[in-house]
Order: sequence, then structure tokens, then C-alpha cells
Amino acid sequence: MPITTPRFARTLPLARRLAMTAALVGGLSAAPALAASPTGLWPCIQPRVASLAAAQMWAGPPLDGLDWRTDAKVSELVPVLAARRTPLEQAGTLIEDFAKTAGPDKNQRLTLLFAGVFDQINGLRSRILTGIERYAKHQVDLSQRIKDESLALAKAKKAAATDDDKAKTVELEKQVLWDTRIYDTRAQAVTAVCESPVILEQRAFSLARSIQNAME
Repeated sequence: MPITTPRFARTLPLARRLAMTAALVGGLSAAPALAASPTGLWPCIQPRVASLAAAQMWAGPPLDGLDWRTDAKVSELVPVLAARRTPLEQAGTLIEDFAKTAGPDKNQRLTLLFAGVFDQINGLRSRILTGIERYAKHQVDLSQRIKDESLALAKAKKAAATDDDKAKTVELEKQVLWDTRIYDTRAQAVTAVCESPVILEQRAFSLARSIQNAME
């Protein structure tokens, strides 16, 4: 649950700002817990699927035991097809061009091509999952720090008796607001990153279909 600090907060009187900060931080404890996963925490709405299954998208020859790197042309083409910066339409054209020059072993080489594409996409997807979980763990740590800072701020405000004490309270409040803003920004970024595994899965399906269509 992202924490959003209103932009006008800094213009409010100190007492009002302190109350707002306490309310924002208090909301952290009411946020739903992140789902547990084997290696960390999963913050995404999308279900966590550890790895893709080739059988769900590939109806061609078996991929077991294939070393796609033994074919120089396949090795050259695989990273281009797997890269998200390559439009799927362009990828389809590249696959068709490869099939036209693949020779009598076309089906075998196309199978190697998909084996490579699947390997590359699945590997990248796994690294993204790990990164998302690591990111989520940092968010949990930051939310705990905001809670601790908020408690320290409340105590400092209650005990403040001199101008120096009040100045320190203002500095503590600035730190809480700053950390809250960072938390909010990161939470919004996670929402976008959570789409990456889904996009990669869709890409693998699309490339599998294009490669199979080029087979005889």
C-alpha cells in the first residue's frame, strides 16, 4: 500500500504536519502483508510463477538436451528475438528469413531457435523475479524505518522544551517525510516492474507461434 504525502504538507503548521505524518505512517501497519515466496517477498498482483513451461506454448519437437549455441546463425539470432526492444513484427520477419535459408534441416534448426529464445526469456524473467523480491524487501525495511522514525518524532515533540529541541523535532519530521516520499515513489515503480514478467511470457508465446508457423 503506497504512502502518498500531499504536496501541500510542507506549507502546513508544524503541529498539523506532525499529525499528518503520524497518520501516514500509521497506515503502514494496516497495509496487506506481502505474499511470501521461496526467496523473499512478492508485492505484485500477478501470481508469482517461478519459471515458464515450454510445453504450454510449444507444440513442436522436444527441447530436452538441445544446445542451441552449437548453431552459429541460431546463436546470433536468439538474443535479437528475445530482446524486448525488437518489435514482434520485426521478429516475425527475421524468423521467416531464417526459415527460408535454413536448408533441409529447417525444422531442427527452428526448434533450436525456439530452444534458445525460450532459454533467454526464461532466464531474464527469473532475474527480474529476484529483483522484484529484493526491491520488496527494501520496501519492508524502509516502512519499518519510517515507523521507528515516527515514534522517535512523537517522543521528541512531546519532550521538546527549548528552541533547540523544537529545531531538532523539525529535522526529524523532515526525515520522516523524506523517507515517506521515497517509499511512495518506489511503490509506484514496483507497479510498473510487476508487468515485466507477464510481458516476457507473452513474448515467448508469440515467438513460439511464429517459429512453429515457419515449420513444415
